Amino acid sequence: MLFLVLVAIVLGYFIDFGDEIDALIRTIMFCLIGIAYLTFAWAYDNPVLKLTFLSCGVYVIIMNFLPSFEIKTIIGIICIVIPFILLRILPKEADSEHAE
Repeated sequence: MLFLVLVAIVLGYFIDFGDEIDALIRTIMFCLIGIAYLTFAWAYDNPVLKLTFLSCGVYVIIMNFLPSFEIKTIIGIICIVIPFILLRILPKEADSEHAE
């Protein structure tokens, strides 16, 4: 599914699909990102990462169906980036076991 969305986005640069199809492709893309984040939430044992991926995934899915407001896109970008920044910042569980 992700591959099909990626192909559709690339084809959109060469073929004019129209505004409705472009909006549908973007909605599907962000819903798939949100679903991936919800899946990542169950992959981690750290409650901070679990809650961050869960809340960001829910927002990325819901933001597609909210009416437009000024900071909707900014919050969406933050929700896409913040979980991966936390993955880099938070210590790994294996590192914390060796520290003791």
